[in-house]
Amino acid sequence: MIAFMTDWGNSHYVGICKGVMRQITDAEIVDLTHNISPYNVREAMYILDRSVDYFPEKTVFLIVVDFGVGTARKAIAVETDKYYFVAPDNGILTLVLERHVPRKIVDLVNKKYHFGTSKTFHGRDIFSPAAAYITKGIFDELGTRLPNYATLPYRKAHLTPNGAYGEIAYFDRFGNIETNIPFSWIAEKDVVEINVGKKTYEVPVVETYADVDEGEMLVHEDSTGYVEIAVNKGIAREKLKCYEGNELEILF
Repeated sequence: MIAFMTDWGNSHYVGICKGVMRQITDAEIVDLTHNISPYNVREAMYILDRSVDYFPEKTVFLIVVDFGVGTARKAIAVETDKYYFVAPDNGILTLVLERHVPRKIVDLVNKKYHFGTSKTFHGRDIFSPAAAYITKGIFDELGTRLPNYATLPYRKAHLTPNGAYGEIAYFDRFGNIETNIPFSWIAEKDVVEINVGKKTYEVPVVETYADVDEGEMLVHEDSTGYVEIAVNKGIAREKLKCYEGNELEILF
């Protein structure tokens, strides 16, 4: 299986890449999402990490969020004990490879396994063929071995004497604020104080959006076990006027 993620939206680029892969493999191709915000490697990094464990072993994750296409950044494939990853070497694999430790990393430079020579469509010409060939048992031949990979700096969540510290991971399509703080750290609390930027908010900890009045803020557990900050039928991102990567503190 190939799980395909990009920032291309409803674009013919997606279909072209699937056509290339189908010329090489009969493996199933699943669209994880093509609605990553344009160029947003941080968002893709978090969504990939929170998605992989729902897929069967040996899935090949093809991730193309590639603001540096055509530059000196490498195109890589990574083999781990459970999964394979094919992506630009721009930090997009930072989180997932903390949990799924690489066994092999290759720089996808073997042109025998490329589809074309475009400077701006490596998704078609380098990444898609590589993902397809991996499903057929070809890996080492795709390029030369690398000792490491690029990482993206982020604020790792940790407990403090008075609460929890982390960052705003990304915003979902409803404008809810997804954090990297495990919900289990605040699960027993009824109310918490959220500090983001220079503002402080006192927010109830509830189970569902409808547990507060329309337009009111809430904190609850998202579907992957992390703290989500939301507004019932509103847009938390706009209410808090915050950004991805913002420092976040939750006081008990």
